[in-house]
Amino acid sequence: MKITYCKDYSSMSQNAAQIVMDEVTSKPDLLFCAATGNSPTGMYAGMAENKELFDKMSVIKMDEWGIIPLSHPDSCESYLQMHLLGPLEIQESHYTGFDTAPQIVDQEITRMQNFISQSGPFDICILGLGKNGHIAFNEPDGYLEPEFHKAKLAASTIQHDPSLSQGSEPAFGLCVGMKDIMLSKKIIFLVTGKGKQTAIDQILSKKITTQCPASFLWMHPNVECLIDNLSIEK
Repeated sequence: MKITYCKDYSSMSQNAAQIVMDEVTSKPDLLFCAATGNSPTGMYAGMAENKELFDKMSVIKMDEWGIIPLSHPDSCESYLQMHLLGPLEIQESHYTGFDTAPQIVDQEITRMQNFISQSGPFDICILGLGKNGHIAFNEPDGYLEPEFHKAKLAASTIQHDPSLSQGSEPAFGLCVGMKDIMLSKKIIFLVTGKGKQTAIDQILSKKITTQCPASFLWMHPNVECLIDNLSIEK
């Protein structure tokens, strides 16, 4: 893992956007696995300033909340439409997403894993860091799921939106599994946001454990880890 400390969020985002632009210049039709949340928002904005580079790029959604519909403003789908797919003018035929409606969850899991197996590996995978060390919705546990799956979400993951816990079952999400993350040709790992110091310390210790899924990135040969210095507690 190559670690770069950036002076602030803006610098981290600019660096990350440049890495993506360099990669898509070399391979215009690359497969881009897109994370959501605050961590990549600045990077996506930087990419949009050069949207003409991305007319051949294909995008796959990394994860999605259960319980809430895709139309909900807090869904990953809504986020991607607002911050990535719309600004970069990604064609519908170049985007692969999925739904978490209860009646089709099993079919969506099968469909997405089939797509990943046939179209992958990802050329670029974007990851943020959860407060508990999760990546995507791969939460700390005794074991980690290798393939696309339904994940029960930790309390720290859903605390920003109470509606995620208002369904008839525990809060869940669908997400790409650890195997396909680790098979990515390049991973851009964005570390920013308050309350993550314990997870950061775990990662920097280089001890690989299922209790900190992000620690597995040490085993990947091509990870660009960009750390926003202002997110590190002094």
